[in-house]
Amino acid sequence: MNSEGAAEEGRDDTTGAVPPVDDVLMAPWAVGEVLLEATRRLLWIKSCADARSVARDLIAELGGSTVLAKDGGAGALPIDVSFGAGEPELPFAPRSSVAMMLLERHIPAFVEDAHRAVALAGEAERFAEDAAIDVLTGLPNRRSLGRFLGRLVPGEVVVMLDLDFFKQVNDTEGHDAGDRVLRAFGKTLADETRGRDRAGRWGGEEFVVVLSGDADPDAFLTRLRSKWELRRPLEITFSAGIAVVEAGADSAAILAAADRAMYLAKSSGRNQWCRAGDQDFGPL
Repeated sequence: MNSEGAAEEGRDDTTGAVPPVDDVLMAPWAVGEVLLEATRRLLWIKSCADARSVARDLIAELGGSTVLAKDGGAGALPIDVSFGAGEPELPFAPRSSVAMMLLERHIPAFVEDAHRAVALAGEAERFAEDAAIDVLTGLPNRRSLGRFLGRLVPGEVVVMLDLDFFKQVNDTEGHDAGDRVLRAFGKTLADETRGRDRAGRWGGEEFVVVLSGDADPDAFLTRLRSKWELRRPLEITFSAGIAVVEAGADSAAILAAADRAMYLAKSSGRNQWCRAGDQDFGPL
């Protein structure tokens, strides 16, 4: 049989042997499509585990496999494709094979792109977290609180708190002192909220707490005041308003009721709390 006939049969010209599938060279356009699809998938990853999954699939498409670094032999390419998600993992293919040639040619650049994608995914996650956290106190910010308030259920309690005479702290002691007070109050709130309770900074010197239905707001505020008096950097008190979530009431109405109750507490002498709808507001 001539060489043309051997080629048609899929045999090697010189030996007449049928080459293994691994040694059948992928068409350049096919390799390009495989790489392009892997790169597209990197645009949507959210974690190191996602990047590892894309790398595994690409390596398989190129004719290889992966092995743990501790088990890797002569056929392992010394490039970690785990991206920190689990044990180090290396691309593998028989030496001198077409698959190894493709892995050596394309995996290093892919891994660089994947590391950049992982870093960007991490930045996006940090940006999202930063957008939800008040920088000064570390508590959820108004945007996050809005989400909590949008999921209120009957029986839960909304507490609006405001530091008394806080403007005087800034005016007489300076804004650095005011920031210390806010940080300390935020830390106290975070320490005293439990289980499903949520606390955040609404803005300025105002804070909002959402207590679960089985929580006692009076006990919570008593405990908070006691801890605050021990921790506060300056002798500053707080006033609070309490509103219980009722069936059919929207979050805006509940928050407004807590806010009105808090201002009633202030107008009644501060350093106390009031319940929405109550007429008798005793001191703490």
